[in-house]
Amino acid sequence: MKILIVGDIFSKLGRESFERNLKKIREEHKIHFIIVNGENTTHGRGLNEKHFKWFLSLGVHVITLGNHSYHNKTILEFIDTTPNLIRPYNFPDDAPGKGITTINYNGMKITVFQMIGMVFMAEGNFSPFEKTEELLQKYPSDLYICDFHAEATSEKIAFGHYFDGRIQIIFGTHTHVPTHDARLLPKGSAYITDVGMTGPLDGIIGMKKEIIINRYLHQSKAIFTPENEGKSQFNAVLVEVDDKTYRPLSIKSIQIID
Repeated sequence: MKILIVGDIFSKLGRESFERNLKKIREEHKIHFIIVNGENTTHGRGLNEKHFKWFLSLGVHVITLGNHSYHNKTILEFIDTTPNLIRPYNFPDDAPGKGITTINYNGMKITVFQMIGMVFMAEGNFSPFEKTEELLQKYPSDLYICDFHAEATSEKIAFGHYFDGRIQIIFGTHTHVPTHDARLLPKGSAYITDVGMTGPLDGIIGMKKEIIINRYLHQSKAIFTPENEGKSQFNAVLVEVDDKTYRPLSIKSIQIID
């Protein structure tokens, strides 16, 4: 089984790059299952229903969110009614939506969930380590896949090693910068610290670079604006899983600049 995981899809250039490259990758690699991080899909912050349905029309199986889960308020109209859309599992108990989904794919029980980190992130969330332990006990599955949405590389790597062998696929999102460490960990988990972003190449983590630079130089309070012109980058990982043992066989980074 081949699973494609696409990093944070950012605004117009991200959507265009995703649709353009997905078709080619699907045909070349015979992809079976697709997961995307979609929390920046709509104008760089949040996800609206139009873009959610667009993902489904392209054959995406699961869309994960993150710290921008509710920044587009229209998501509150549909986040509770779909099994394909998940926010961090370790959000407060009264948070809209859910943090886990289980899909039966050709007899394989695939559980996808998301955790959000604690370091340099908003306070008020539960420990991702404790909530993951709870989840693994509560939801038996053949294949576990975790989107660990976090800022600090050390926290992501610690999470990967702690759950190595218990969660088959652990991939990081949030920083929008791909890391060069896709590998199988010692106990068999497929791991990468951050998949990276699918969106503008020459902005700063998706935004117009001039706005971000001025914030550092002049403490400007200008509103963040997505970079919607120029080259784009497509960042993803391809994980192959054994259909019988459910163990990852390989993990490979994919980056396309166009």
